[in-house]
Amino acid sequence: MRSERGGAGTRILVLFFLIGVVVLFLLARGCYKTVNSLRKSISSGHSSSSAPAKPMAKTLPCPAIDPSLAASLQQGEAASIIPIKPGLVLDHIWTIQGHDLEELKTIRSVDDRAIGGGVSGPAVYYKGGKVDRIEQAVTFAPRDVCQADFNDSQVLETEGKKHYPTIILGSTEFSISRATFALLKEKKRAKFDYREGYFFVGDGYSWSHDDPGSFLGMGPDKFHVIVNGVETDLPAIAAQSEVNNSQVKMLVLDDPANPLLLDYDEPSKQFRLKLAKINFPVEKKLETDLAEKGRAEIYGIYFDFDSDQIRAESEPVLSEIADVLKKQPEWKLNVEGHTDNVGGDKHNLDLSGRRAASVIDALVTRYQIAADRLSPAGYGASRPKASNDTVEGRALNRRVELVRK
Repeated sequence: MRSERGGAGTRILVLFFLIGVVVLFLLARGCYKTVNSLRKSISSGHSSSSAPAKPMAKTLPCPAIDPSLAASLQQGEAASIIPIKPGLVLDHIWTIQGHDLEELKTIRSVDDRAIGGGVSGPAVYYKGGKVDRIEQAVTFAPRDVCQADFNDSQVLETEGKKHYPTIILGSTEFSISRATFALLKEKKRAKFDYREGYFFVGDGYSWSHDDPGSFLGMGPDKFHVIVNGVETDLPAIAAQSEVNNSQVKMLVLDDPANPLLLDYDEPSKQFRLKLAKINFPVEKKLETDLAEKGRAEIYGIYFDFDSDQIRAESEPVLSEIADVLKKQPEWKLNVEGHTDNVGGDKHNLDLSGRRAASVIDALVTRYQIAADRLSPAGYGASRPKASNDTVEGRALNRRVELVRK
């Protein structure tokens, strides 16, 4: 009997041991999946590195700088070829693994510490380093660039996310720093880091991707872009580099007060960031065009992708149109919608008409313009201003036109 009880006890112990092994296995597997999911969630696919467990930087406000320097910087920004002032909208085209995505950067405030802005556009999600899905209409976390960093930073960070640090000390976003520009202008080499994949950790933040390198200035160049509805060749400085073992070409605006990033091209990673349109307030231009030409081309009204939903960045232009109509009460306008050729003719014709109607609805409901003064018309892709074979051409063809009756 004793040996039987011993045998039964042994079997029970073995059974409990096996159960314990299974439980430990399941716990380990769950932990692995959680960690792996977190790692993938912060990966953007541009490059790869391990995410640190502790914050690399603290969340801090922009530092104060010498008042005379701050005043000088702001004066230069306002007087730049592309003035940095509230209402400036930078329309970027991101080319990521064959996808062309439109993102809008809006400058909302400028003061002695920071240039404040907002970003909206598609959010890209990756899986295994490849684009997995795209969420088209997203308003990202606001981003402030410190004046001190705009002056001498060596780090560029251009990514937008729903949850992101508002201030990333030591980096610029839409321009390189003036110090970096000065070196490139003299055809010298400038240290340069391209970073992305920022995420919050405790009372600070870290980043998952850091492409260190340097750029060598290659001399003057030109950059073709639409500025306030007009095709323009901006003076540029070309630079090239090998960033993290990858060949990169870059163009920046040839202006020491605002060395705006115009084009950043990294072919081996199927990554490009390029300006397509630039809009900023110009006093009385709209009214002058309608008075003298009877027509005004509007590039400051933006819509969600393949939609008639007007984006928030359009408000300054809508307000300007309303002000002109209130100042000129006898004017009546046709509001014409135009698209590029992406999609079929029937679809684009319908979309352009709905977009024109949305503009009228906004002017009537938000600015109390009489509806009988405005008439919608949609022309789809039938009246292109440029070839639809390029990103720039398609950007020029997507527009609203106002025509006096």
